Amino acid sequence: MQIVNILFIVGFCRVTLADNSCIFQHSTKGVINLKSIGLRNGQPRFRDLSTPSAPYYTYSFNPCYPFTENGCDDAAVCQLSSDRQYSYKLGTQNISTWSLDANMAPVLTYTYGSKTVSITMICSAIDQDEFEISGEYAVDQYSMRLRSRCACWNGCISPQPSTTTSRTSSPPLPKTTTAHSIYYDACKYHDSRYGTIDLSSIGSITGRAIFKDVKSIYTDSFVWSYNPCYNFSEHQCHHVAGCQTDKNRRISYSIGLQDYAYWINMDNTRNPFRSIVYPSPSNNRRLTVQLICDQSISFHRLQVIGETSSHEYTMQLTSPCACWDGCSQPTPSPSSFTWDFWMTVCAAGIVLFLLFLIMISCLFCSKPKRTYHNMSINESTPIIHGSKEYRP
Repeated sequence: MQIVNILFIVGFCRVTLADNSCIFQHSTKGVINLKSIGLRNGQPRFRDLSTPSAPYYTYSFNPCYPFTENGCDDAAVCQLSSDRQYSYKLGTQNISTWSLDANMAPVLTYTYGSKTVSITMICSAIDQDEFEISGEYAVDQYSMRLRSRCACWNGCISPQPSTTTSRTSSPPLPKTTTAHSIYYDACKYHDSRYGTIDLSSIGSITGRAIFKDVKSIYTDSFVWSYNPCYNFSEHQCHHVAGCQTDKNRRISYSIGLQDYAYWINMDNTRNPFRSIVYPSPSNNRRLTVQLICDQSISFHRLQVIGETSSHEYTMQLTSPCACWDGCSQPTPSPSSFTWDFWMTVCAAGIVLFLLFLIMISCLFCSKPKRTYHNMSINESTPIIHGSKEYRP
């Protein structure tokens, strides 16, 4: 009986931990539910992905459910050599934890032996889920990102029923009362509940940073450049959103890219700050620009906090464009026209058409007729070709 109890406890813990890799419930923010993303056929949902900086390894990941690939059995995350001769299991579904990072983004962490994989949830309204590999930023430490609507709080709180064995019951999930739409890119963030934050009017389109060589509020040996929305190049930074340069202009680092930009803390609260985040996966750096709404000013101000932790950089952008609908021009809704309006338009069109026909008729009627003189030709009349006479 004691053995049965032990097996029951072990099985219960295993199932609970497996559920933990699928669902993260926060007391105030809501629920992250990945059940509808993962495949249940033993195959990885995201297969053989790599980074340009480390193409000799590929990675596979399946949310929520285990998969098998090459030598990785019952894995959550698998690393394979590009020739597929070697494979390394980096995580399993039954050993995982959830947490919030410094930017309050949900992070799913898998631990397998000495290896740790951290997968940051990126809330996105894209139709196709995306999985990004940042790579091995330290020995046996891996960073990845999942972009999906299911990575949003309460984005997928009603998954399809599971076809696997029964699991322990979870606390009731909160219900959403109002549907809303969210979409964004590196320039704009739109939420149908609050409006649009649009930074496109701030950034320079010349290929140079609008904020160039800004000093940090703390004493250090670097200056910083930033351009919202559009890429710029400066010194050794090419096609970037942010650049860090030493004051002697000898070394510079890309600290963020427009192509990877995402927005955080966009729930219409000011604490923590609404922010746009620019990862730079090739050198594992990340720039976070906090947005400070100030509609009382007519200019844009950038304040550089600096490197707040290893390879993590923070700036503050104060601007009216950091406010909801501060610099956006909503598309006017189509007006509703009455039948009287359309009848008037049709009548005016008919009148103009009739006037056009009358004008054309008058032009033809008033055109003078051309008179032709009769010419009689007899045998004595010479026929002229050019300037010469011709007689038969």
